[in-house]
Amino acid sequence: MPLGKQIHPLKYGSHHEQTIFDFRRKRRDGVFYNYVKRLTKSWIFKGIIFTTILANSLFMALETDYQMANKFFIFFNVSEQLFLAIYTVEFLTKIYVDPIKYWKIGFNVFDFIVLSLSFIYRFLPLKFKRSLYWLHIVRPLRTLRTISFIRGLQVLSTALVSTLKSVFFVLFLLFLLMTVFALIGYYFYGNTDHGDYKNWGNLRSAFFTLFSLVTLDGWTDLQAETGRLGFMSSRIFIIGFILVACYLFFNLFIGVIIINIRETTKEFNKGVQTERETILLQKKQAILQRQQSHITDLMEKQKTSQFESFSEMVEKFKQTLRHDDYVLLDDLCSSLSFIDIYFTSLDEQDNTLYKLQQLYFETSYVLGNLLEVDRHQERSEKKDGDGTSNPT
Repeated sequence: MPLGKQIHPLKYGSHHEQTIFDFRRKRRDGVFYNYVKRLTKSWIFKGIIFTTILANSLFMALETDYQMANKFFIFFNVSEQLFLAIYTVEFLTKIYVDPIKYWKIGFNVFDFIVLSLSFIYRFLPLKFKRSLYWLHIVRPLRTLRTISFIRGLQVLSTALVSTLKSVFFVLFLLFLLMTVFALIGYYFYGNTDHGDYKNWGNLRSAFFTLFSLVTLDGWTDLQAETGRLGFMSSRIFIIGFILVACYLFFNLFIGVIIINIRETTKEFNKGVQTERETILLQKKQAILQRQQSHITDLMEKQKTSQFESFSEMVEKFKQTLRHDDYVLLDDLCSSLSFIDIYFTSLDEQDNTLYKLQQLYFETSYVLGNLLEVDRHQERSEKKDGDGTSNPT
């Protein structure tokens, strides 16, 4: 394995990342910290938390049965305490690993709020639980914690949250449109004597009628009832409102959501790629530091004349390397793009050689046929020459 420049330490892309790395490296509990950090990122830890959330959701569903809740009251009570203990351990481990970055993630803040409200309701006195019974709804919110374990759901939920502002403007525009149509419907069909007072008699009933038209719930019955009262223009009014409010605004609403989901997906993928590059950079940094320390030790040993030459020292150094170590080289032949192009060139050379072989074979076959034709013509001419000379 060539040494070259791979023994030099790799510099970080930003001063902030270098500061964070130095802060973590200077921790006094570095061994225990690294162990807890690996534990929180392992699939075993995530699987335990995910299984706990599913089990907690199942027990809450079973607890809705009144007879089962009374029969297994102690079991459900103990299981609730166990679930709270697991959630608390998860929270403490994540806070211990990164107490600053933890609060920058919205899903972690949501988990903390749910956990805090669960503890508040759990340890409240009985007389306060009756007045604050609404805190009991916090327990079903634990099911939403599964979103933090599935990246697809994370992207979708983040997109929905970022879409709220645009959706608010769309709904406000729809409200203005419904206000205009409600006033028009009131003036045209809300007459108390010969109009449809039930559906268009006042602004409140007109809004409710238009809302049912937006959802397409029983609009044909509404049209038939208005038509029986002699309002023929109601067909144009109702169908026009359905086309504008239902189809136009509904598709506009979906389009806004799709655009935000696409943008959120791009940002999420960019963040995942950055995280992977950071982890890879840290691994390279650790490997290069280890290699640098090995080289320093070998140079010190060479001063004591334990090695006859530098080549012997390098051979000893090669034995300390592992097959999964990263090798950083500045040569063009070590880049992945060059290797890809080189293999592609080899494939093209093989194809060219195969085509040349086919061409040589065809050329030889054609030349052989021409040679046979020439020989056959020479034999024929020779026989003809012999036949003409015999009679003379």
